[in-house]
Amino acid sequence: MTKFYIFVSLLLGFIAGIPSVNAQDTTDADGYPVMYLRGEMTNGWDALDSYRFSRDGDNYTLHLDNLSGQFKVSSDSWGYNYGSDGYLEVTGSAAFTGILNGSNIEARDLSDVTISFALVRNGNALLPTTIYVKVGNQPVPDPEPQPVAGLSGTLPVLYINVYQYDSGAKEFILDGNGNKIYDNEVISKDLAHKNYFNGEYWLDVNDCGWLMDLGAESTGSAEKPLPLQIKARGNYTRTAFAKKPFKLKLDKKQNLLNMNINGKSSKHWAILAHADDNKGYLRNFTGFALGERIGLPWTPRQQPVEVVINGDYRGLYFLTESIRVGDGRVPVEELDDNVDDPALVSGGYIVELDNYDEDDDAQIRMEEKGQADQFKDMLRITFDTPEEYSALQRRFIADQFTAINDAIGDDNDAMWTYLDIDDAARYYIVEEIISHTESYHGSTYLFRDRGEGRKWHFSPLWDCGNAFNGMTDAYFYDCDPFGNTWIPSLRMNTTFNAKVKETWQWFMGMQGGYNGLTADIDTYCSRITEAAKADARRWRGQPVPAGGLDVVDNSDMEARKKDVTRHLSAKINWLAQQNDFGPIGGNFAEPARDTTAAAPLPEYARDLDSSVDIITGDNDSTDSPEEYYDITGRRIALPAKGGLYIVRSGSKVEKRIITK
Repeated sequence: MTKFYIFVSLLLGFIAGIPSVNAQDTTDADGYPVMYLRGEMTNGWDALDSYRFSRDGDNYTLHLDNLSGQFKVSSDSWGYNYGSDGYLEVTGSAAFTGILNGSNIEARDLSDVTISFALVRNGNALLPTTIYVKVGNQPVPDPEPQPVAGLSGTLPVLYINVYQYDSGAKEFILDGNGNKIYDNEVISKDLAHKNYFNGEYWLDVNDCGWLMDLGAESTGSAEKPLPLQIKARGNYTRTAFAKKPFKLKLDKKQNLLNMNINGKSSKHWAILAHADDNKGYLRNFTGFALGERIGLPWTPRQQPVEVVINGDYRGLYFLTESIRVGDGRVPVEELDDNVDDPALVSGGYIVELDNYDEDDDAQIRMEEKGQADQFKDMLRITFDTPEEYSALQRRFIADQFTAINDAIGDDNDAMWTYLDIDDAARYYIVEEIISHTESYHGSTYLFRDRGEGRKWHFSPLWDCGNAFNGMTDAYFYDCDPFGNTWIPSLRMNTTFNAKVKETWQWFMGMQGGYNGLTADIDTYCSRITEAAKADARRWRGQPVPAGGLDVVDNSDMEARKKDVTRHLSAKINWLAQQNDFGPIGGNFAEPARDTTAAAPLPEYARDLDSSVDIITGDNDSTDSPEEYYDITGRRIALPAKGGLYIVRSGSKVEKRIITK
């Protein structure tokens, strides 16, 4: 082939592929562009009805008796058009990647031709797709894998393909060539729901040496992808940005990138977009790093990855352990939904202090109490684990948080019979260091294990999305106009402040405490710098959801890092000057754990199988009516519904919850 021929071919493709600035594409009744095959055989690249594609959903199909010459796939105004990535000859059945404004494709005397493709869009932006050309009975080969445009190549890559799915048949929908069809709603800027999509994934460690040194390995492969479900997560970040965060549910448990140092695997993960983090993706990183260093019961681990969904590069994400019971994560006994067994009802629970109203069957609400005169929002306790409560579970949680709320309101130490003061102090110190204005307002989690002697623990940390928003010369709760549940009042409690001070002095002086955080930040930033630049290129100038915002640009990681480290230094120095924290330095021992006894469980939450006192009396007839006694043995005439009582019928004596 001569250079002149190549030049002419590319020139024709370039001319044919330029959309008219003011052109309006013809659309069908569903708002899809009408697409044609256009080329040398269509009156000089005209859009002719005889070369118009039929459409079924996102899928376009055209059958021709004969095809010869150069062509492209295009709408009537060239606003949507697919060419190939470089000049391409088609001499038989083929599959290749079609790209916007690509080069011409040349058919060589083909007969009985069927051309098909799926329209892949993100808003009005046309994304690459696979174009299939089937000639007669010749099988269509698998498309050649193409490198994904935009990847920095410096991090592991998580590939996710989401397909159209028949929920009734529980199988993927196939096109005429037997191929799964992308469901591109998952990458729409307007995706707002939280329903699961079905698909496959593989995680390529991409020869990332520093992660391989930590034991990370690839999971699945392009040839052998693994099943998963994926859905959008979050609230504001889900609806305001085109770059969405997602929840992942794998088909089988995996220890992705060897994040769980105990080797535990899980099905449940998240990929966090941090589309609004203008601090160089350092908000969560810094909060989580401090949580691990200070010794909170469990802090999620995360690793940076680049994400590709349906062949489209989505930018830099953070693969993160989801908040879960078990799997080496939150250390509590697992509790099922809708449990009404008193022996189990005391735990384990994970709840969230939330800033959003949820459905009544997923949340308990009460007026916040406390001594502080700052703004008090509604106290919203949202169910996390388990997700669905029986009436008995709901009663237990309501009683527990009412007791805590009342104790805080009465300004005494009764709260520490329900709350673990050591973890409360450690959690607060982390949130104060990072000036996290939304903490104790939303995404604040507490857990409780099952049984007597247990307390509620502030943990795990999650969503530090408003870190570094507070001032460096003020407490964070003095910088938030929306209120921070309980913490202003806790900071008026002498016992809590004493625990905070001794924990702060130990943490700031200990080897492996706060010291070393700056070096960790330096290392982290160096690892994600190129991917941050790639993310900025991917999202710069892209359409946003209605009323939404642009994805932040973190391409200058050095400037972002300096901003964060300056904030940390200033905040640490200011806290060191406050009497309730104290100067940095010295060799302080780790504070002894608090030994305050936990509040006893209510009678209705105790094990019914434990021994009961025999009620004395002379009623030995099995036909006699039941007699009711309270737990102390006092005779009760009419027991109240939901209470725990000793019930005697003749010689039979048992403990029972009265349900009617």
